[in-house]
Amino acid sequence: MTSAPSSIPVPTAQTTRGVWRFLRVLFALAMLGLAVLLVLPPLLGYPRYEVKGGMLTVRSIATHRSVSASTPVQQVTLPPLTKSMGTAGGGLCVGRFRDTSGRVYEVYSDCSPEVLLFSVPGKKPLAITPGDPAGLLATLKSGGSATYYLPRSFHVPLSSWLLTVPLLLLALAALLPPPTLRYSLTPDALLVRRRLGVDRLPYAGMTVRMARGRLGLRLLGTGVPGYHTGLYASADGQVMAGATSVSAPALLIHSGGTSYYLTPADPQALMTELQRRGATLLA
Repeated sequence: MTSAPSSIPVPTAQTTRGVWRFLRVLFALAMLGLAVLLVLPPLLGYPRYEVKGGMLTVRSIATHRSVSASTPVQQVTLPPLTKSMGTAGGGLCVGRFRDTSGRVYEVYSDCSPEVLLFSVPGKKPLAITPGDPAGLLATLKSGGSATYYLPRSFHVPLSSWLLTVPLLLLALAALLPPPTLRYSLTPDALLVRRRLGVDRLPYAGMTVRMARGRLGLRLLGTGVPGYHTGLYASADGQVMAGATSVSAPALLIHSGGTSYYLTPADPQALMTELQRRGATLLA
């Protein structure tokens, strides 16, 4: 009857400590915030143009600007613009934009070049793209009240959805439990269990000694605080890492033509146990 593998203590991964939990949550919230900013404005009808009592107030989620009915306005075609500050893309342009001559505009539009351009002396010209420009101007001149929206209000462009999906996946990945390492002993081999696989190191032909130095440059694999797997450089040459720390005392185990860098909680105890099971100790 085959006996169950015996577990070997592994140092607590740094990713389980409070500071890393906080940083993962903070990163997830940042990714969620960016995703919301991509889809929320068009869903809520921003930017919107509110006309009341001879004043036009242009609003986005975070900013607004007001002009009076006496402000000179023209329906023009803008030259190509470059974003200086704000949002641009997916049919939503809000912020400060600059043309090739260096002139700066405040833009609350659907990114099309045909705009209503309000020219305020001493201030940046205001460019907007209401779905009904003639109706907005008539209401503004008459002193009436109405709210106008972009021609494609309440529509989230496909490009915004395509950017939102990876942001949500990154947020989800940050909230998942951190990857863990487990070492266990079977009757004939040492097992190194990673998140996505298991390395089996037979005692037969195994050599083991203390590693000469810390884990070095990651060449191929995963390297996050508390979880280091894959191919790394080290003072002992290239090694396959299965470690929770790059600087903790470690064992260098050679098995099956590959050198493994492991960080058990008690390296000396594991080295003694491996020798008892048939491994060769090296100085």
